[in-house]
Amino acid sequence: MTQALALAGFLRSAGHRVTRVLLGTSPFRSVPEYFERRIDAPVETFEAPTLVPDREGRGASSGATTRDVIVRAPEFVSSIRRIRAATRDADVVVNFLDLMGGLSRLIPGTDTASVAIAHNYLFLHRGLGRLPGPAATRRLVMTYVRATAMGSDARIALSFGKVEGAGPDGLEVAPPLLRPTLGDLEVRDDGHLLAYALNPGYGALLADWHRRRPEVRVHCYLDGGAAALPAEPAAGFEVHPLGDEGFMRHLASCRAYVGSAGFESICEAFYLGKPVLAVPTAGHYEQRLNGWDAERVGAARMGGYEDLDDFWARPTVPSDRAVRDFRAWVARAPEDIVGLIERAVTRPR
Repeated sequence: MTQALALAGFLRSAGHRVTRVLLGTSPFRSVPEYFERRIDAPVETFEAPTLVPDREGRGASSGATTRDVIVRAPEFVSSIRRIRAATRDADVVVNFLDLMGGLSRLIPGTDTASVAIAHNYLFLHRGLGRLPGPAATRRLVMTYVRATAMGSDARIALSFGKVEGAGPDGLEVAPPLLRPTLGDLEVRDDGHLLAYALNPGYGALLADWHRRRPEVRVHCYLDGGAAALPAEPAAGFEVHPLGDEGFMRHLASCRAYVGSAGFESICEAFYLGKPVLAVPTAGHYEQRLNGWDAERVGAARMGGYEDLDDFWARPTVPSDRAVRDFRAWVARAPEDIVGLIERAVTRPR
């Protein structure tokens, strides 16, 4: 969603119109209020598959995810048809790693130009070398990633930087889509830890850590806010519902950041020169790849919450040169990505 917000602004600045936003939802994730308020276009939701949290509310459960897919399969078929109908008259559809959007391209008569954008497409690039993790898991996840881009006229792989070597046909490496307001933030160190917990069980782990380290001030962003925690946290552990402006202010003023290994938040922290402990969500292989990639370029340290004491004592600050190079790379995003989308529209099909 943060990528969509950034791209919408870039497209409008280039003279284009965003006529509609189709947003995949599930019973396990809420839509942040700030997205609907700031996207400045009609938002329509559809049912989409997602990784279902385990019983502890931490990692993803493969069994629960499989059951959810089976139960909601008829709704997914309806979603594919709705996406096809809603995008019929558009000049171009931009798909942010959505499987329903990819499958909708298989319906006969679909001739609207389509561009698929995601960091995940970078892992199809041969220049990265061998990816971590079990081979069977890699093949399964990469099959899913390819399926989200089926029928696309272009695939744009968002990256921390340039990648040497040739990638697959139709794959373009581009800078990340970050909020333009990043450059307006006052970067300082107010001494607090900023945390983002994808699932409530991880929020509880952070609250438990803080009870052992009450001298550390923590700002924790969690879907559902404080109500999602099983117990009230100790004084000095402030819980916030998901929100963009507050999160960015706390990121700019934190001593260090710990969160799931999501690509955008790591990029934002890297842009601001903040130390990052990236904790991949259990059962979420894509986040393991994100963390591996971030560690590869020096944007973050990958680990677990058991590493939080050591990370807080010795946070690894990115070098000034690495931050300057990354900011210069990010500054290319509006021209590079809008240009790739415009070319996709004019390609013969």
